[in-house]
Amino acid sequence: MIALSIAIYLNFFVHHYIYDFRMVLFAAAALLFGRTTVYFKVWRVHRAMPLLLGLVLVALFVWFSENVGTFTKTWLYPSQMQGWSMVSFAKLGSWFLLLIISYTLVTLINRPEALEDERSPKPRPLPDAPERA
Repeated sequence: MIALSIAIYLNFFVHHYIYDFRMVLFAAAALLFGRTTVYFKVWRVHRAMPLLLGLVLVALFVWFSENVGTFTKTWLYPSQMQGWSMVSFAKLGSWFLLLIISYTLVTLINRPEALEDERSPKPRPLPDAPERA
C-alpha cells in the first residue's frame, strides 16, 4: 500500500513532464485490492464491502459534488469561466487515486482491527453496554 501510494503521489507531479502512469496505477490497485474487503460498523451492526467498490463510490460522490459546486459557481475551473461544462471524467480517476493515498495514511495512523470471526461479522457490544447472556 505504501509503495502504491508513493507512486500515486509522484504521478500527480510527474505526469506534467513525463508519461501519465494512471492506467498502470489503476491496474496495480486492482491487483492489490481486488480481493480486499473492509468491515465497518454502522450503529451496532458490522457490515462488509469490497474496498475497490467503496473507493469508487466515494470518488464518484466527490466527483458529483465537484460538478454541483462548479454548476452553482461555488468554484470554477479556468475552462468553465465562459460557461459551465461537466468536470472531466479524468478527475474521477484522480479522486480514486487520492483516496488510496488517504486510506493508506489512515491505516498507518489507526491500525485496522481483526474481527473475532471474519467469516460472519457479528455486532460487538458497545464498551459501556452490559453483556447479554
